[in-house]
Amino acid sequence: MKPNLQFLIVLLLFSAPICAELAPYVGATLQGQACSGNSKGYGPYDYSKRHLIPAKHLNIVEEYHFTPNVENLIAGSSSGTPYGDLDYTLRAWPNHHRALLSLIRYQLEVIKKIRKDKSIKIPPECYLQRAIHFSPNDPMAYSLYGYYLAKVGQHKNAEKFYKKALELSPENSKIEYSYALLLIDLKRNSEAVEVAKKSYQHGHPPEGLKNKLKKIGAWKN
Repeated sequence: MKPNLQFLIVLLLFSAPICAELAPYVGATLQGQACSGNSKGYGPYDYSKRHLIPAKHLNIVEEYHFTPNVENLIAGSSSGTPYGDLDYTLRAWPNHHRALLSLIRYQLEVIKKIRKDKSIKIPPECYLQRAIHFSPNDPMAYSLYGYYLAKVGQHKNAEKFYKKALELSPENSKIEYSYALLLIDLKRNSEAVEVAKKSYQHGHPPEGLKNKLKKIGAWKN
């Protein structure tokens, strides 16, 4: 086999999982309806492997769609609302962590009636399940789903996703921090302290978690 041809085959095999042909919607909404949506568009690319992908593919999406105003839910960029640009970003990068978090925050504002927007056609749980299906080894996709489920009151289901996230990334301070907050909500304070201490051991998260545990008398110096 010629060296150039051999190199091309290796390159194609190596890059195949980074940009898949399809990133279908899978699973169901919290109301039990099948998830569906338009998955066609630019990409899709795996955000957890972005360091292996030419930067232009992420830059063009973030420059024109996932702008600071969109990320902070202030205004749309190419769309009338932030949701339109979040949808485009997530069609191109299904597991874009910051875009998923912005989408979760957007939906929570709608649920709390802080924001009026009827343009949300696909709920966050469908984007999150799609992200996990597209990149099953990305711990942040599981963690974000756990965070969302906790915020909508599905604490038991949330724990499953946090555990999976920590299985994939055992010493991830951010995930441990978020999981400890869930354990507080579940009234499992001793476990929350144990996980919280790991979080502070593995990183430098905010003092909010420690202060919350001190306030309820669970954290003892």
